[in-house]
Amino acid sequence: MTIASSLIEEIIAIHFDPRTGSAFWLEQEKKLGLEARKEITGCESFHLFGPMDTEALRTRPLLDFIPNRFHNELPSMILAESGGTTGTPIRRVYRPDEFSAAFVDSWKRAATARDFPRGCNWLFVGPSGPHIIGQSARAMARSLGSLEPFAVDCDVRWIKRQATGSLGFTLYLDHVLDQAMNVIRTQNIEVLLITPPLLLALADRMNDAQRERIRGIHLAGMALTVADSETIRHQLFPQAVVLPGYGNSLVGVLFEHALPLPNESSTYMVDDPALWLQLIAFQEDSKPGAPDLAATLKPGQRGRVVAHRLDPSFLLLNMVERDTACYAAPTGEGDQCVVTAVEPIRPLISSKSEGVY
Repeated sequence: MTIASSLIEEIIAIHFDPRTGSAFWLEQEKKLGLEARKEITGCESFHLFGPMDTEALRTRPLLDFIPNRFHNELPSMILAESGGTTGTPIRRVYRPDEFSAAFVDSWKRAATARDFPRGCNWLFVGPSGPHIIGQSARAMARSLGSLEPFAVDCDVRWIKRQATGSLGFTLYLDHVLDQAMNVIRTQNIEVLLITPPLLLALADRMNDAQRERIRGIHLAGMALTVADSETIRHQLFPQAVVLPGYGNSLVGVLFEHALPLPNESSTYMVDDPALWLQLIAFQEDSKPGAPDLAATLKPGQRGRVVAHRLDPSFLLLNMVERDTACYAAPTGEGDQCVVTAVEPIRPLISSKSEGVY
């Protein structure tokens, strides 16, 4: 599924309006000699802008990316930052309805499809602060009739500075897990929102009764390997509905809609009209900076993920991501884009920078 031409026309008109558009995109249009409102008519035209300037996203004032017409709405907007895995943080905003579409609405549909438990106590072990996952965790729990999650805050930028296995890493991990176990011992926790490595470490501290009490697990923040998936689903928490997601603070989240077959990777479905994921050819030894953004791979071919998100408040085109994946056949009705076998590109993501989130 690609983004509808009517939505593309609407969003391009907003961001490239000469009087009320966004300063960054108007500059890009002039720099490249384009007439965006005439030339950007469908997803196949996005490549004309080249890769998203992530350095500008890291360094320029946030208001440069928000159309002038929405600057009076800033008090109601939601600020999000990336985790900083591939460099200094990238920031963006969401209007409330955009935030819901990117993180909550598709979650509710996936949770309903997978019969995820409702009305339960959640424990969220992850970053709050500027990271959108803290706000989305509260909204996701409430969307299923639950109290906002009990929470343990993680400073993901600090843990990424510690070498895995170092004293600093071990002490901080112990600190996080001790807080999580305090909640598990004193509250009736039935749902966990956590990363795969944190869950595996936490499971080692939980007794059989505590693990058996868990009825739902949402895995987020890091790629889920087939081996970890098998261990979590079939050995540690066989009674829980395990529902992983793939995404980030900037573009939203895709969720697993169908349980994978044994020893197979999770598949994630784009269930958001403002989002399109494209897979382009990738070679680890290829020179950076010149990806072929005009080409889209066929099902079964592994390629690098390129994300496009078109919101009125913020436009992201050709975000070349840190992951590779394969297209899979759509699940259920419709022509939704489905990706599987998501893996981080190891030359970009060291074990130190990835940490536990």
